[in-house]
Amino acid sequence: MSFSRIIIPALAALTLFASCQSRDQEFIIPYTTGSLDPQTLLDSHIWSVLAPVKGFHAPWDGLDDETEFRCVATDSLFIFRFDVKDTTLALTGDFKTEMDVEPEDRVEIFFSHAGEIDTYVGAEMDPAGRTLDYKCTYYRKFDYSWNFSTIDYCHAINADGYSVAGSVTLEELSQLGVDLEKGFLMGVFRADFRPDGEVNWYSLKSTDDKHADFHQPKVFFKARVDREPSFLMRGVVLSVEDLQTAPWPSIAKEFGINTIGTHITPSQVLGFIQSDKGEAFMAECERYGIDVEHQLHAMGDLLPRELFAEDSTMFRMDKNGHRVADFNCCSHSTKALDIIATNVADFASSLPATNHRYYYWLDDNSEPCFCPLCKEYSASDQALIIENRMLEALRTVDPEATLAHLAYQKTMPPPEKVKPLEGIFLEFAPIERQWDRPLTDLDAPGRKGRMSHREVLELLDANLEVFDSETAVVLEYWLDVSLASDWRKPAVQLPWHPEVFKSDLGTYKGRGIRNVTSFAVYMDSTYFRNYPARECLSDYGNFLYICDL
Repeated sequence: MSFSRIIIPALAALTLFASCQSRDQEFIIPYTTGSLDPQTLLDSHIWSVLAPVKGFHAPWDGLDDETEFRCVATDSLFIFRFDVKDTTLALTGDFKTEMDVEPEDRVEIFFSHAGEIDTYVGAEMDPAGRTLDYKCTYYRKFDYSWNFSTIDYCHAINADGYSVAGSVTLEELSQLGVDLEKGFLMGVFRADFRPDGEVNWYSLKSTDDKHADFHQPKVFFKARVDREPSFLMRGVVLSVEDLQTAPWPSIAKEFGINTIGTHITPSQVLGFIQSDKGEAFMAECERYGIDVEHQLHAMGDLLPRELFAEDSTMFRMDKNGHRVADFNCCSHSTKALDIIATNVADFASSLPATNHRYYYWLDDNSEPCFCPLCKEYSASDQALIIENRMLEALRTVDPEATLAHLAYQKTMPPPEKVKPLEGIFLEFAPIERQWDRPLTDLDAPGRKGRMSHREVLELLDANLEVFDSETAVVLEYWLDVSLASDWRKPAVQLPWHPEVFKSDLGTYKGRGIRNVTSFAVYMDSTYFRNYPARECLSDYGNFLYICDL
């Protein structure tokens, strides 16, 4: 009987595991806010998020093994999985008691409190769903009458071997003195019984003993859960129609999404928020601890186009020297900026952001003003002039307000002549990229071939020379059904590329960005009725919390 120990990777530290020889090395257990069903653990998408721990070794036989181990913690469970390659399974045919596990192929997991090893508990699990569990006092004083009261265990045998996934409640582990957050000791092993009757004992921790014996302190090592998420903001942006028809607060809670951005215009969102459904939405978000912010196409509401007849100088001048009321404004019109400031403060007083982040975007991909005062300034510089003025107004309503500078299409290049006020943060929205290839694929030509991934990353890096990466927000399109549907209904099913998404998160986090959101527009009640599978949301929430770099 081999002593087991779970090696729980911190995902960023996984590569250290196989070579770790000292039990003083601490490993971090990843944590997810999502809920997992113990009865269907083998089917959970969490395993696609967690990188496997490898490196099982039989030190007495000089053999390496391909067994993979993963584990994760939720608010209530410690969850683990083994995937074993073994085409010669040894199983007891006439199984009568738990002791019949002893001559079988199996995997093992053990827990002990931090400090000196005295008493520990273990579970040894065979490929057929049978468990030998016990309490043991060092050295080898077994109490087989003891059993886990909360262990759940799924199993599957396939042509190449077998898989085992299980869970134990944190409450039971706590009663045993195992505190996952403060730290504890644990171990993971595998027993492989061969057709010739011999057995190889595989461990994730090397030992210099001459004989196989895992029931000793030297094979335990330190581990703990770290609840710090990879990304602090894990958001979605949804239209009013999406929010009116689908229960998004509960969906967000289920999948670990902590921020919902309402969309599209200030007046549309205000009408929703002040309705009965809007009030219920806000109450639900507060109950679930979900931040609500408002990502808004704003200029039509902030500077109404009908004011052109009153004073055309408030509006932009085109390249032919004509004032036009098509987009945005003249960034050097004091009157225009004053009206925008007044209106942005009015909207913010009725649409406060619970996280103090505000988004009042200029018109999409529009030409800037070419009047004599503006023409020397780029589209990004003109946008920042307007945003700086809006932030001053927002601070009269919310002293902690911060405001997005949207880097999008014509404003993708960073501003050069205008400096952002403190409180202006970068919002980077790379709509010209493609989502079936990762950003690290630098030669990818981008959506419709308009901007390569190399150019996207160069522009991101240039913006991060101007704006702080810690406050920056990435506004992506991974979940954007409206874009995938070419902004027409009926909506198509979202094309989901989890490996691309995972790679992109590593790209962003590697640049110090901790705030990420994605359009998820058209994910309304009709969409979920037509496409009920929600793997993309499960992957989205889990990867954002557990980003393996």
